[in-house]
Amino acid sequence: MIRIGILGCGYFGAEFARAVREMQGIQLTAIYSPGKSSERLSNELGCRRASSVEEIMENAEIDAIIIATPNHLHYQHVLAAAEAGKHIFCEKPFALDPGEAAEMVEACRKAKVVLMVGHIMHFYYGIAKVKTMIQEGFFGDILTMHIERTGWEQKKADVSWKKMQEKSGGHLFHHIHEIDIMQWIMGMPTEMYGAGGNLGHGSAEFGDEDDVLLLTASFGGNAFATLQYGSGFRLGNHFIRINGTKAGALIDFKHANVHVVSDAGETEFPLFEDEKSAAAICELFARTDGGISYGSPKERPPEYIRVSLRQELELFLHVIDGGEIPENKKDLFDGSSAVHSVMIAKMGYSAVQRHKSQLL
Repeated sequence: MIRIGILGCGYFGAEFARAVREMQGIQLTAIYSPGKSSERLSNELGCRRASSVEEIMENAEIDAIIIATPNHLHYQHVLAAAEAGKHIFCEKPFALDPGEAAEMVEACRKAKVVLMVGHIMHFYYGIAKVKTMIQEGFFGDILTMHIERTGWEQKKADVSWKKMQEKSGGHLFHHIHEIDIMQWIMGMPTEMYGAGGNLGHGSAEFGDEDDVLLLTASFGGNAFATLQYGSGFRLGNHFIRINGTKAGALIDFKHANVHVVSDAGETEFPLFEDEKSAAAICELFARTDGGISYGSPKERPPEYIRVSLRQELELFLHVIDGGEIPENKKDLFDGSSAVHSVMIAKMGYSAVQRHKSQLL
C-alpha cells in the first residue's frame, strides 16, 4: 500500500485526490491547502485534512507527495519533500527558474527519492505516436516547428494567481506543455528572440502577465521554431505544426486529431485513444478559448485531462513500487524534461524582456 499526501487542493490537486481514492493499492493519507479548497475536498472525499505543509512533510505514514501548489511554491515544496524522504510528483511548471529547477532535481537525487514531473502531454496518444514516428525516421530531419496557444481572455470575478507573473511565470511557464513537447522533439535551442507585452489586458480587472508573446527559437541554425502564446488574440488557436524533410504533421488540439502529410499521401489519427476524451476537448473549444483557459478549484477537469492524469499517477506508482520506467517516459523521471522546459521558458521570457528594453 503506497500512502499519498497531496499539497494543493485546487483544479489539479483535487482531481489527483479523487483518482487516488478510486485506485487499488494506494491510500490517500492527508491533504493540505490553505483556504476553503482543502475543506471542500475533505468534505467531498471524507479524507484527513492537515493543518500545514509541515504536517504533511513530517507525517511518517506518507510515502509520496503530489505537489499541485501554485507555481512559485514548487521550489520550496519539492526541497522540503526531498529532505523528508518522500517520493515526489510535481505538477508543471516544475519551477520558475532554471537554477532552482536543477537544485530540485539534485536534491531528489541525493535523497534517493523518485521524482516525476507532470508533463501530461507525453501521455496523449497522438503526440506520443508522432514522437515515435520521428524517432523511426518517418519525418526525416525536422526543419521547423510552429506552436500556437492563443485566445482572448474575458473578465472574471476575481484575478487568479495564474494571471500574476510573479506567481505563475506567465503564459510561457503556466502553459509550458508545448515548450516541453518542442524540447522533447527538437532538443534545446541555442538562441531565442522575442517580442511581446501586455497589449490588451492592462486594466486592474486582469493580471499583470504579458498577453502577447511572439518567439523564434534557433537550434544551431539547422532548425527553427516559432511560438505564439497569449490571451491577447481575438482569433485564437491551439496547435503544433511540425515540418521535416520527408513529412509534416499538424497536431490539432481544437479538433483532437493529428494530420500527417508525406510523399506517400495523407493520413489522420486521433489525439486521444478514447472517444470521450476527444469529445471533451472539442466541447471545451466549442464554448471557450481552450488553449488559454484555466480551471477553478470549484470545477472538475474535462475527461481528457482526467484520463491522462490517471495514466500519470499509475506510472508514478509503478516506478515507486520498483517497476521499470518505459524508455519514452524516462525524461519525466531523470529531470531533463523538467529542467529543459524551464530553461526554454526562461529564455523566451528573457528574449521578450530584452526587446522591451530596446524600445525604451
